Amino acid sequence: MSKWKNGSEVAANIAIVSLCILIGLIGVKRYLPGPGAAPPGILAPKQGTRLDLPGVDWRRASHTLVMALSTGCHFCSESARFYQRLLPAVNASKTAVVAVFPEPTNEARAYWASHNLPLTGVDFAQAPLDHVEVSGTPTLILVDRLGVVQRSWVGKQPAQGEAEVINTVEQ
Repeated sequence: MSKWKNGSEVAANIAIVSLCILIGLIGVKRYLPGPGAAPPGILAPKQGTRLDLPGVDWRRASHTLVMALSTGCHFCSESARFYQRLLPAVNASKTAVVAVFPEPTNEARAYWASHNLPLTGVDFAQAPLDHVEVSGTPTLILVDRLGVVQRSWVGKQPAQGEAEVINTVEQ
């Protein structure tokens, strides 16, 4: 009788521990953002919304990649090698590029050049980041010729996210 009781207690304990692990995994998957998703409290433009950025003509290309960055953002600096690979893909796809910085344009251009990013084919705009519905940098936003958000990526992208951005822009 004692063996059966000990065996059932062990089985019950294993079942309880397994259930706790399962609930924990479901909670993590449901409530933590995935790669490129905006962390809680970070504003990111929603697909289908229209961006209004004064001085930018969205109609000059079928798509525009808006790069919302800041000169003081270490994630932006850490992403520079990715941007060095991304920009040739963007140019090859005939997608326009607008780099939006909250800092003055001359500081933005100097920051851009200091990270060996090509100035050719990139328009710079100084605007508060909330003008493009962004509260965290870096944020990449792909819009159509009407300025309607097609996709957005928030934060420093993992390798999978970088590949997704490049593949999306190349289409």
